[in-house]
Amino acid sequence: MQYATEKTLFYLDPPYKPISQTSSFNSYAKEEFNDVEQIRLKHFCDKLDNKGSMWVLSNSDVKANNSENNFFDDLYSSYQIERVWASRSVNVNPEKRGKLTELLINNYSKQGIKRAVNY
Repeated sequence: MQYATEKTLFYLDPPYKPISQTSSFNSYAKEEFNDVEQIRLKHFCDKLDNKGSMWVLSNSDVKANNSENNFFDDLYSSYQIERVWASRSVNVNPEKRGKLTELLINNYSKQGIKRAVNY
């Protein structure tokens, strides 16, 4: 938080929330990055927002696999959520390789980007 100012842009790339029982992006972390940690990260984003810093966060789109899973949509409802296409060429199951959606969540508008570029 000591580096958070109105001139700071943070990119946050946490371990992604698994989109199925066989996909786990937490195996490389020392401790599990579960829903409690996802919520804790959101509170950190709130603190950055309150300091006037801009941030963008990437994560899996759990809603793509289960249309009723609103975990991120609810958690980050006060921020901008964009679904973007991402290509995956690595998967143990070749049929699951290809394009899928991921989330980009941020606290800035197009005007905020202009502000960042002008510094």
